[in-house]
Amino acid sequence: MPAYLHWTRKGIKRTDLALELDPTEKGMLSYTLGQAMCQVFAEHLLSVRFLMHVSRYADAYGLTFPPGQSRADFFGSRYSGTWVVAEAKGRSGRLDKETRQAMEAQKRTVKTVSGQVPEISYASAVDFPSRGGTMRLTAIDPEEAEPGAIDLHVNLDQFALAYYTPFLDAFANQQPQLLGDYVVAGFESVRVTLGLLAPVLQRIERAVYLDDTSGLYRDVTRLLDRHTTRFTRETATLFTDGTLFAADWNHRPDLLRRESPQPDAEQMRRLHEFYQVVDRQDDPSSEESLREEDWYGRDLTQATSDLPGIFPPADVAD
Repeated sequence: MPAYLHWTRKGIKRTDLALELDPTEKGMLSYTLGQAMCQVFAEHLLSVRFLMHVSRYADAYGLTFPPGQSRADFFGSRYSGTWVVAEAKGRSGRLDKETRQAMEAQKRTVKTVSGQVPEISYASAVDFPSRGGTMRLTAIDPEEAEPGAIDLHVNLDQFALAYYTPFLDAFANQQPQLLGDYVVAGFESVRVTLGLLAPVLQRIERAVYLDDTSGLYRDVTRLLDRHTTRFTRETATLFTDGTLFAADWNHRPDLLRRESPQPDAEQMRRLHEFYQVVDRQDDPSSEESLREEDWYGRDLTQATSDLPGIFPPADVAD
């Protein structure tokens, strides 16, 4: 991201390197930005808690679509329990008149999700109105469904499992550690740390181990409702779906070891305290005996270092 984008007070701009990409490379960058900003828009402006690519659910549970049938890119549930459907577009230049008119004329491609009519169905497009200008996002909510709009037959419990499965896959190939109330794993090659709130991971692992997803969505949302009230703190690391993401893309690889001193014991104490979001006094699940299939009950070590974006603890207030 630092290679192609930089942040200013006015907004996100492309770097000189991004401006010199060939058309295919610009297309890939625009596609990625379109997908990412569609999700940011959903989270911050539409109160969407879980937004997932349709293909992620379709691939996991054999959901098929009629040949040649258009469909939206994402679907997800809001805090209210209603559904949102979204289609993402990206442009390396200005959003032209024809594309905007097509978005305005576009019909809803998903008629129902889990038997419910989506409360919001929108198309969003990211573009750059001028060569050196800031990124812009345009979102349009069509009112009518097209005649061939599809029904997404979604099981809420399977939806929850598909949503969090990438974290299970990530932890399966790493040695996870405990950071406060999060299970985390560092990926040194890409300088990224991923994490998931331990009680949520605990519940997901239990569903996989027992091959029983019944009640999973309800339990996960209850855990999040109980524990995410402390996510109002000013940090870009924690998210309201219980996930953690941190990255360190600001240093040269050959200088990383010399520029990243090991945190001392006091810094570690503050870090673990910073990432503690579970109020033990108000958490009935903390009194339950942990089952052997739970990650949180396994012999996980306390994180001490080697978590990109977390150490050194520059984001922890005094």
